[in-house]
Amino acid sequence: LRPQASMPPVTTSVDPTHTQPDELNRQADIATYSSSSDDVIVRELEQIESAVSELTAHIAQLAAHEDDAAGKIGPGHPDSEEARRRLDDIQHEREQYDVLLSRAYDNKRRALDRLRRRKADDLAYQYQTDQLQKQVAHHSKPTPKRDASTRRFMSGFYVLFAVVQVAIVVLYWLFVDYLPAYNHETGEGALNGLMYYEFLVDVTFMMIVGFGYLMTFLRRYGFGAVGFTFLITAFVLEWSILCIELAREISLKHVATLELSIATFIDADYCTAAVLISFGALIGKVTAAQLLVIAFFETIFFAINLFIVQFTFKVVDIGGSMIIHAFGALFGLTLTLILSPKVRNADMHKHRASRYTSDMFAMFGTIFLWILWPSFNAALAPASTQARVISNTLLALIGSCTATFTWSYVLRGRKFDMVDVQNATLAGGVAVGCSADMILGPGGALLLGLIAGTLSTFGFNKLSPFLERKIGLQDTCGILNLHCMPGILGAITSSVSLAVNIQLNKVVDEAIFPRGNAQPAYQIYGLLVTIGVSIVSATLTGFFVKKVMRTPRTLYEDSDAWEVSHDYLFPVAATHHDPPPPPPAEKYDVSNDAASPSITTA
Repeated sequence: LRPQASMPPVTTSVDPTHTQPDELNRQADIATYSSSSDDVIVRELEQIESAVSELTAHIAQLAAHEDDAAGKIGPGHPDSEEARRRLDDIQHEREQYDVLLSRAYDNKRRALDRLRRRKADDLAYQYQTDQLQKQVAHHSKPTPKRDASTRRFMSGFYVLFAVVQVAIVVLYWLFVDYLPAYNHETGEGALNGLMYYEFLVDVTFMMIVGFGYLMTFLRRYGFGAVGFTFLITAFVLEWSILCIELAREISLKHVATLELSIATFIDADYCTAAVLISFGALIGKVTAAQLLVIAFFETIFFAINLFIVQFTFKVVDIGGSMIIHAFGALFGLTLTLILSPKVRNADMHKHRASRYTSDMFAMFGTIFLWILWPSFNAALAPASTQARVISNTLLALIGSCTATFTWSYVLRGRKFDMVDVQNATLAGGVAVGCSADMILGPGGALLLGLIAGTLSTFGFNKLSPFLERKIGLQDTCGILNLHCMPGILGAITSSVSLAVNIQLNKVVDEAIFPRGNAQPAYQIYGLLVTIGVSIVSATLTGFFVKKVMRTPRTLYEDSDAWEVSHDYLFPVAATHHDPPPPPPAEKYDVSNDAASPSITTA
């Protein structure tokens, strides 16, 4: 496991005054910042090339050691604990060498820029540039030029989008009008709007910023995560208003003009949440046109499920544990089983990973969602229960947060994991949705959050890897653990909570629980209907999309659908105007008997 003694350290400093004891690094610094000769730059490029070759070879050696250590980890292996420690050390060392390799590429790129500026030999410059492109080709695929088929596909996308948009405008023009109070100058409409507008801002912010940034954890899919979230939100808002209000009018047994109010937009935001949850399982694996078709059909099926569960069965689900979270998650999981590529190609999934900065952006989305989740659950609650909904939601979120950090530390080998923290901390808000307006009590809400956080963290650590190995369930964002399981838990909790209250001879308020003493049973009926509708409708949608539409050429990459800048493949190199680098990292040792050579990571 010890790095090769003959391997020279690689200088990555951008400070002209910073030198290393090693003569090679001193020469590289002089060549980088003090030379005016093209020959010196060429020699520097040769030195960097040599270092890149040795680093690449050592990384391959570490990968072999990593596989060897991983094979010795298991319940029945006598050296399992020692192998786990060795594996951690190897992975840590490999991360350091990956950073060094990236910095070496940056140094080479800067040297090539200087060579070009000094108008060196064109053949030498072209040769070195070709060499760099070949090396980077092993780590990332350049942005492909759009061929004729791509142009036809993009034309198909905007033609499809334009046709749907024109149809929606016509439907609004013919069948939608404002709430009557909004058309009078009595002030009633203004009061009604102000009562809901603050909640509408919070919930819409959750959709675009919260969900959007939560899904930016993929290192090469930031544009797709935020951009497609924005597109889905706008499209589903306008389309779901028509579908949901039509379902409401049918439930009232009269179909007249669809009335638009601020509360209608909140209902539409809830439908948007279900579609975005489904997008979480598909992110990086579908095209924009496929997303549009999926969102179109899922909105229709969401309205059908809403008509059955809430308008007909009168199920109580103020925060959408079953009609939003469970429905959207099961719809997305079914779609990903149908649409995900079946070939288990490691190269195909090489960008299904995060980097330090992408995880930080995703954490912003988590924090926004955590703060605003009480507004999501309480937005359409009656004024008499809003305070209870907010309190129960906050307590459940607190419980899931503390449970997540605890179990993540235990299950990840005494280290916290950002995958758990970004997702499972929100499970309490999902689980409490069905029962947020019920008399859970502070202790009950906190306990529900603890159970949801524990269930979700175990799902990310144990269940998701198991299902991916056994049935190929490629759940990109882990919606099974964040939305599906906590949503089902919330539906069951609401039924149990109501049954206990009825057994204790507490009065059931039929204004809140329309089915009276039969409400616990109808909560379970609603859950079963939601499961059935979501799976069947997603199956039909998935096979339709798979049959008539093409899949993306590359997975988890923005370059297939977005114009990307030059630093998409190559990070922006440091310049002479950048601040000096930090001091070199301390020496570390991954062996058991002697100190390893130091590795400069400054």
